Amino acid sequence: MNIASKIVCRTVGAAGMYMALSDSCKIAKQYSAIGGEHAQEGYLEKAYYKTRTTDKVSYTQKNIGEKAFEMRTKNPLPSIFGGIEGGFKGLMYGLGNYLPAIIFSTIALVSKKWPAKIGALGVVAGIIYNIARSGFGVGKRNPML
Repeated sequence: MNIASKIVCRTVGAAGMYMALSDSCKIAKQYSAIGGEHAQEGYLEKAYYKTRTTDKVSYTQKNIGEKAFEMRTKNPLPSIFGGIEGGFKGLMYGLGNYLPAIIFSTIALVSKKWPAKIGALGVVAGIIYNIARSGFGVGKRNPML
């Protein structure tokens, strides 16, 4: 395999890998924010119920409940762990969507001779398919029909 085809295969493989991993990381970031918000919502709902409902009329219990609720609402751990969980789910979702691109990019980057060329052609075919489908709507069904 000559130098020019090696450079082309490696460049196409690196570009395909960059696109797949970049998009997966952006999806993970979005899912992380959503996961953190959902975890905090669930935690605040439980904290509100536990600290704001009383079974007796008592100003002392009311003050204790208010202080406990303030303390619980400032707790960042549910949001942090929810964000980590959401980010992991988003990363796995993104990597699953781009699995063919990742496989072909890896083949183009790691292999030699004809498997590298097949990997590069697979990446190029995937890019052309995405442009045709997302950009021009080829193969999409019209939801209005």
